[in-house]
Amino acid sequence: MNIIFDLDGTLIDSKPRLYYLFKKLVPISDLTFDEYWDLKSNKNGHQEILSSKYSYSDKMFQEFSNTWMNQIETKQWLDYDKPFLGLTEYLMNLKKNNCSLYIATARQSEVNTLKQIDSFGWNEIFEKVLVTQQKSDKFELIKNEIKLSKEDWLVGDTGKDIETGKKLGINTVAVLSGFLNRESLLLYNPDKIIDNVLKFHNK
Repeated sequence: MNIIFDLDGTLIDSKPRLYYLFKKLVPISDLTFDEYWDLKSNKNGHQEILSSKYSYSDKMFQEFSNTWMNQIETKQWLDYDKPFLGLTEYLMNLKKNNCSLYIATARQSEVNTLKQIDSFGWNEIFEKVLVTQQKSDKFELIKNEIKLSKEDWLVGDTGKDIETGKKLGINTVAVLSGFLNRESLLLYNPDKIIDNVLKFHNK
């Protein structure tokens, strides 16, 4: 059985990385960590937050967005990421139980993603790490790289992940450890919604 995991928000806690970069790029922001993520988990994008709270023009937002994309996957910010507690052992147990594990992520940098995976000691756990590099989407990568069956699972924290799993014809699990809340994820009708990956049981 194949289990395909999203990375950010699913296997690792990347919320601090995003919040502290936001604070750096928007120094006038008075949003606390929880306030920022309350907005994000309710599907408020950066453009909506910046225009409604800080009167950003379209030009200001574009400058913000360009800088964000240039910095968000650099080592300075990736160092904030941590695997969720107990996750490595859990993944190793899944692998021992004859599950083939994969990562599929929409990150830009394959090099920096692979370096991070290595730093977590995960190289021997995952069969492949698929990185879209903003050149393709997860659906195409997974379809082309993994031989799937209806017994397989895709685990992620966004509506796009759930839509991808359904399009591939496999089972879907939404986790609440990432960027959307339960109400937002329910709109995509995943097969399961769980608090975090450690709650995933495939039977």
